[in-house]
Amino acid sequence: MNFLFLTALKAEANPLIESYGLIKDPDTHLYTGENISLMVTGVGKPKTESRIQSLFSQYSDFKDTVVINIGIAGGNPNETNVGELYRVNAIYDEDTGQSFFPDILLKHSLIELSLVTVSKGITENRDIYRGLVDMEGSAIFQLLSKQVPPHRLVFLKVVSDHMDVSDWKTLDVTGLIAGHVDTIRSIIVGFEFGDLSDRIILSEEEMDFLNLGMVRLKLTETQQVQLLDYSENYKKRSGDGLEFLNPFFTKAPKSKQERNMIFEQIRQSLSA
Repeated sequence: MNFLFLTALKAEANPLIESYGLIKDPDTHLYTGENISLMVTGVGKPKTESRIQSLFSQYSDFKDTVVINIGIAGGNPNETNVGELYRVNAIYDEDTGQSFFPDILLKHSLIELSLVTVSKGITENRDIYRGLVDMEGSAIFQLLSKQVPPHRLVFLKVVSDHMDVSDWKTLDVTGLIAGHVDTIRSIIVGFEFGDLSDRIILSEEEMDFLNLGMVRLKLTETQQVQLLDYSENYKKRSGDGLEFLNPFFTKAPKSKQERNMIFEQIRQSLSA
C-alpha cells in the first residue's frame, strides 16, 4: 500500500517529512520515501486544483494509494478544541453547494466532524459554520475521487483556532501537526493491514449498470459520486445486489427537477 500526503502549507508538511525521512524530488517537487509521497498544494482551491492537475502527470500509481489530506482548520467554538485532531466524514463546498462524503471503513479513535470548504478565511459570523472549516478539502475530494475510491480518501484536521485569529503568523502550525504524528502513523498502519487496496465492493457488472443509469438520468458529477457512495454502503450493509434500482433507470427525466426527484428516491431506497 502506498500513501500520498497532501498539505496546504510547508509548515504542515515538515513534521511528516522529518518523521518519514522524505526527500524532495527536484523534478516533480514531490517529497518521497519508500512507500510515502507528499505534495504541498498551496492555500485555497485554485492553487490546490492546479497543483493536483500537475500531480496527475507525475504520480500514476493510484490503484494502491491512500490519499491523506492533513492540515490545520478553523473550528466551531462549541464543537471543537484547539489543538485536537479530527477526522472528516463529510465535506461541503460553500461556493458551489456541493457535498462530498469520504467513506470511513476502518475503525479509528478520532472524533468525526463535517468540514466546510470556503474561498477566504473566516473571521466573522463564525457560529454559522458547524464542525470544521478549511480552504482546500472539497477541491481535493472532487479531483482525487476520480482516481481513488472514497474509502481511500482520508481528511485529518487539527483545529488551530476558532476562526478568531487576526494574525495567522502567530499560529504554531508545525507544532500543531507534530503533536499528532503518532496518531497519523496509527491510521497508516490500519490501512496497511486493513486489506483495502484491492477491495472490490461493486462488481464490474454493477459498475456498468450504475454508469448506464448515470447517463440515462444525466446526473451531475456530485450526484454520480454520491450514487457510487450510497450503492457501496448499501451493499456493505445488506450484501444484496442493486437490481432493484432498475425501475429508476428506465427513462430519461424531462427536467432537472424531475432528475433530482428521481435521485432523491434512489438515495432513500439505498439508505433504507
